[in-house]
Amino acid sequence: MATPETAVALYNYEAFMGGESDFMAFRSKLPIGSPAPDFTAVALDSGEKVQLRDYWKDGDLVIEFGSLT
Repeated sequence: MATPETAVALYNYEAFMGGESDFMAFRSKLPIGSPAPDFTAVALDSGEKVQLRDYWKDGDLVIEFGSLT
Protein backbone atom coordinates (compact mmCIF):
# COMPACT_ATOMS: atom_id res chain seq x y z
CA MET A 1 0.00 0.00 0.00
CA ALA A 2 1.31 3.45 -0.92
CA THR A 3 2.13 5.94 1.81
CA PRO A 4 0.76 9.48 1.52
CA GLU A 5 4.22 10.73 0.54
CA THR A 6 4.51 8.11 -2.20
CA ALA A 7 1.02 8.90 -3.49
CA VAL A 8 1.85 12.62 -3.73
CA ALA A 9 5.14 11.91 -5.48
CA LEU A 10 3.44 9.63 -8.00
CA TYR A 11 0.65 12.14 -8.63
CA ASN A 12 3.10 15.00 -9.17
CA TYR A 13 5.21 12.92 -11.52
CA GLU A 14 2.26 11.80 -13.65
CA ALA A 15 0.39 15.12 -13.61
CA PHE A 16 3.27 17.51 -14.26
CA MET A 17 5.85 15.52 -16.17
CA GLY A 18 5.76 16.50 -19.83
CA GLY A 19 6.57 13.99 -22.49
CA GLU A 20 9.50 14.17 -24.85
CA SER A 21 7.20 15.50 -27.56
CA ASP A 22 6.35 18.53 -25.37
CA PHE A 23 10.04 19.36 -25.02
CA MET A 24 10.72 18.94 -28.72
CA ALA A 25 7.78 21.19 -29.64
CA PHE A 26 9.13 23.89 -27.31
CA ARG A 27 12.57 23.79 -28.89
CA SER A 28 11.16 24.25 -32.41
CA LYS A 29 9.03 27.35 -31.73
CA LEU A 30 11.40 30.32 -31.66
CA PRO A 31 15.16 30.10 -32.14
CA ILE A 32 17.35 31.59 -29.42
CA GLY A 33 18.16 35.21 -30.17
CA SER A 34 15.04 35.80 -32.28
CA PRO A 35 12.87 38.81 -31.52
CA ALA A 36 9.79 37.89 -29.51
CA PRO A 37 6.45 38.49 -31.22
CA ASP A 38 4.52 41.50 -29.94
CA PHE A 39 1.66 40.68 -27.57
CA THR A 40 -0.77 42.41 -25.25
CA ALA A 41 -0.92 41.65 -21.53
CA VAL A 42 -2.52 43.15 -18.43
CA ALA A 43 -0.28 45.02 -15.98
CA LEU A 44 -0.74 43.51 -12.53
CA ASP A 45 -0.24 46.80 -10.69
CA SER A 46 -2.66 48.97 -12.69
CA GLY A 47 -4.87 46.60 -14.66
CA GLU A 48 -4.02 48.49 -17.86
CA LYS A 49 -3.37 46.71 -21.13
CA VAL A 50 0.27 46.93 -22.14
CA GLN A 51 2.06 45.81 -25.27
CA LEU A 52 5.51 44.32 -25.49
CA ARG A 53 6.57 46.93 -28.05
CA ASP A 54 5.93 49.68 -25.47
CA TYR A 55 8.72 48.28 -23.31
CA TRP A 56 11.13 47.82 -26.23
CA LYS A 57 11.25 51.60 -26.73
CA ASP A 58 13.69 51.85 -23.81
CA GLY A 59 16.12 49.23 -25.17
CA ASP A 60 16.72 45.59 -24.36
CA LEU A 61 14.12 43.74 -22.34
CA VAL A 62 14.27 40.58 -20.24
CA ILE A 63 11.00 38.80 -19.47
CA GLU A 64 10.83 36.03 -16.90
CA PHE A 65 7.92 33.63 -16.88
CA GLY A 66 7.54 31.93 -13.51
CA SER A 67 5.24 29.34 -12.08
CA LEU A 68 3.90 28.78 -8.59
CA THR A 69 2.44 25.38 -7.88
